[in-house]
Amino acid sequence: MKRRLIPLLMALMLLTAIPASSELERVIDPAEVLSADTEALLTEKIRQIAEQYSFDVVILNIADIGSYTTYDFAADYYDYGGYGYGENHDGIMLLIVTGTRDYYLMNTGSAEKIFKDSVLTDIEEDILPYLRRNNYEQAERVFVEKTADRLGAVTPAGRAKRFFPLLMILGLGIALIVVFSMKSSMKSVRKKRGAANYVRDGSFRLHTSQDLFLYSTTTRRRIETDSGPRGGGGGFSGGFTGHSGTHHSGHGGKF
Repeated sequence: MKRRLIPLLMALMLLTAIPASSELERVIDPAEVLSADTEALLTEKIRQIAEQYSFDVVILNIADIGSYTTYDFAADYYDYGGYGYGENHDGIMLLIVTGTRDYYLMNTGSAEKIFKDSVLTDIEEDILPYLRRNNYEQAERVFVEKTADRLGAVTPAGRAKRFFPLLMILGLGIALIVVFSMKSSMKSVRKKRGAANYVRDGSFRLHTSQDLFLYSTTTRRRIETDSGPRGGGGGFSGGFTGHSGTHHSGHGGKF
């Protein structure tokens, strides 16, 4: 009974935050930290992202979420609110709880691969300085910009990668045509097996020979894991299943 009560209580709480309109809002600001201009700008940018990539972006600024965790609240708000594209509910959400100074970045569907652990870390590093200064508007502008940049880098790059072998073959073919054309025009040139004709006798003397070490290169690679929400360093990250049964993953913490 207790387990069934949790989604019910959450649903009742969410009713105070989910906008009552026929079209879902993507920028929800009951905490009133955004100006009308900024809210309109973010909404338009998110609309463009949805149009180009069929991908949802949701921002929620709220003062308090009671005793619920940020990831539970974000998941239920997203799932029960009807957000996400396609059968996997593709999208990303930024939840900011201004009263307790908590945040959570949540992935759903294809976002779990597109916005993997290292990508979310980069976004966090870019938005946290603004959140700590209570500059919510700039933090959310950066969040939307970074989201658009990542989607732009992944989708077009995927197409380009498929055509890359063809472009390489085409380029090689053109290069070979140019080389053979140049070679055929040099009828008077004959191959020499040495450079004796170009060096004066006794003009080349080697006095010193030595090896010089120039530099070394070190490559580092992040090893990623997905073992559920986990603490450490003031934040947490990982994958989990919401009350609706939908799987999510993300990063969260204090600011």
